Amino acid sequence: MITLLWDLDGTLIDSMPAIARCLNRTAEQYGKDPWPESRIRSRIGPELSELLAVLLDLHHSLDIADAKQSYRGFYQQQMFDSPLFDNVESVLRHFQQVGVEQYVATAKYQRYAQQIIESHQLGSLFAGVYGSDEDGRYGDKKELLAKIVKDEQLLPAQTIMIGDTVFDIEAGRHLNMTTIAVAWGYGNSEVLKKAGAHYFVERPAQLIETVKAAMTCGC
Repeated sequence: MITLLWDLDGTLIDSMPAIARCLNRTAEQYGKDPWPESRIRSRIGPELSELLAVLLDLHHSLDIADAKQSYRGFYQQQMFDSPLFDNVESVLRHFQQVGVEQYVATAKYQRYAQQIIESHQLGSLFAGVYGSDEDGRYGDKKELLAKIVKDEQLLPAQTIMIGDTVFDIEAGRHLNMTTIAVAWGYGNSEVLKKAGAHYFVERPAQLIETVKAAMTCGC
């Protein structure tokens, strides 16, 4: 049976405006200049600590932890202001109807990811929602996917990672999964292709035929 692992930010939901607002409110609190959304976009993917350390020029773990608390306070007020990308829900429902098992695999905090999925009434479409712990564990996508494979007893050869950043593609390939890069998120298309994505799709509807091809190509 085929299994799909879906990234969240930039793949299922358009969270960039909310994330950028909250990061820049945090920067303002620390007396730092705001970053343009284009600069933030290129750094979305890893666990939050890495981004905050660079944005705020922080070097000590306690300072980074304090910054994360500030960001969380802002984000909790805005995390539901992230719409699904057009046609994503219909694609998710198609895969559920044909018996494909689906999971969310995101570096976002597990608790937030679960709440966002439920806010869009998508909980019934996923067998599970996996994210990072609030102490930073599983913020690395490779570590997260390894956990999902172990917990759910998945077969990597029958598992497809779908995401919009190089971190998604590298993690999927590291775990010997087929990878599909999507063009509507926050990653650079050329970088995604160079990272070794097996497939690249421009629109959500293309995922249906692409997954069919991936099931039979032996990637």
